[in-house]
Amino acid sequence: MRKYLAFAANAFQRTLTYRFELWVELFINVLFMLIYVYLWKALYNGRSAVEGYDLTRILTYIVVSQTLLSFHFTLRIARVIEEKVRTGEVVTDLMKPIDFQLMLLATGVGTTFHTVLFNMLPKLLLFYVGLRLLLPGSILTVGVFIISVMLGFVILFNIEFLIGILAFWVVEIRGIYFAVIWGISWFFSGYFLPLEHYPDLLAKMAEYLPFQAIIYSPTAIYVGRITGSAMVGVLLIQLFWAVVLMGLGRFAYLAALRKLAIQGG
Repeated sequence: MRKYLAFAANAFQRTLTYRFELWVELFINVLFMLIYVYLWKALYNGRSAVEGYDLTRILTYIVVSQTLLSFHFTLRIARVIEEKVRTGEVVTDLMKPIDFQLMLLATGVGTTFHTVLFNMLPKLLLFYVGLRLLLPGSILTVGVFIISVMLGFVILFNIEFLIGILAFWVVEIRGIYFAVIWGISWFFSGYFLPLEHYPDLLAKMAEYLPFQAIIYSPTAIYVGRITGSAMVGVLLIQLFWAVVLMGLGRFAYLAALRKLAIQGG
């Protein structure tokens, strides 16, 4: 365990050295969040509520979901694996007395912890003060929200890990990465708008895919759309996807090891 904590700490320290990138990224994030906020204000002009979301609730949803989207830009595990395979560094990593999958998870946690402290929390505070957004209804909701966010992060990591492992078989994974992460995931995660606003068919499809567990589930808990015993059900679904995707990642990782062994790597 201590070894993986060291990887997380090293990743956190590395991100501290890129202060200019931090401020640029924060500025761009805030700018895009402002665009979405004013877009939804315009869409709600003359409307009291849509699908159970009044203006304050939808703005809270947008700000929280936009904040959670920062995980997509921070993690980049698929690209990390691709680079390691391309340069041959992955061979050195596989020779270390550590688990490759857990090492990358620890590294991702360290990088993301920096983003949470210096990007996500400042954005939430800024927009909460500026827009008087909703707060979770109880301490219990806050706790469930945090657990849901962590499970969503693990799900995103495992999806990226699965994409990254494909680099052992294909030369270029950027097309797959953009299609899955910036296409399918963003669409079905509820990033653009709550899943209640989707047509019935698309909402049903999102319900059976893991992507909604990354952004929609924790955000819906935060704004009070998922309450009571339903929160337990959501956490169980997230846990299910986290375990299944972690298992699939392990299977793909072992298959990649066999491929290296066959090739004499």
